[in-house]
Amino acid sequence: MNRLSLRLLSICVSINLSAINVYAENLGQIGKTYPIEEPNLIDHIKSQASRAVANGSWKKMQQKIIKQTEQKIDYPPVILASKTIESSVRYYDPSIKINQDIINPFDHTILAHKGQVVNPADYMPFNNELIFIDGRDPEQVSYALMESKRSPFRSSIVLTAATKFRELLAQKKHLFYYDQNGKLVSQFDIKHVPTIIYQDNIQPRKLRIEEVKL
Repeated sequence: MNRLSLRLLSICVSINLSAINVYAENLGQIGKTYPIEEPNLIDHIKSQASRAVANGSWKKMQQKIIKQTEQKIDYPPVILASKTIESSVRYYDPSIKINQDIINPFDHTILAHKGQVVNPADYMPFNNELIFIDGRDPEQVSYALMESKRSPFRSSIVLTAATKFRELLAQKKHLFYYDQNGKLVSQFDIKHVPTIIYQDNIQPRKLRIEEVKL
């Protein structure tokens, strides 16, 4: 490489280094900067709770929730209120269709095949009596309590409507159930109350549904 080439090379390197120095220049601070700080979520919740306790809003919120809960218990939504005007009897077939094979976990034998229709009454008796009533009607409440005492079965009083539910429990000193979301009323297609459901000897593979006129 001749002297001219070396000179040109040194000039190019100098220019490139100068460019690097220019682009690497410290431009200083642009605008005001702040440290990154994020509040602790747990500490924030504790602070809010402490403030609510101090100003009394926490207690008010608790009282509101308790009152709303008591209201839902004492005045549940009415599921069925139509009173029986004529006694009648019909039967309900509790048979179900199996949607998959039922296998004994101990010996792996098939107890029931998919698609098979099985009646639970063939395997065990229904030893309960369900008594459906409107809990707002004193006459129906008295009937249900009397029926539960004379019934040869283990009876359960199921309310389809109620007023002051807790007060009813305290006054009658008896356990009452409520048909949540009307599942039982829908399943047994109950149209009127009082209605009692039990297993009799006339059609032992079915459940007797009896609407009772008081």
